[in-house]
Amino acid sequence: MRDSRDDRTEELNAVIDTKLTALVVELEDAGWNMEDIALAIQQVSSRNWLDQIEAMRRARAAVSDNFVSDGNEG
Repeated sequence: MRDSRDDRTEELNAVIDTKLTALVVELEDAGWNMEDIALAIQQVSSRNWLDQIEAMRRARAAVSDNFVSDGNEG
């Protein structure tokens, strides 16, 4: 039996693939080359989202599993 989360991930990947393909075609039509487009997508994704996700993962990993907030941290 397939996991519904896997199905949702596949659906999301398909949507993103469709949108990125359209963007790449549009940019190629505007005179940009594929390598520059792919590198720009990678840089923007990293800077705007992936770096933040990684920072949040590191922060969560640094907190013990039995930590309970009293609201006075920081």
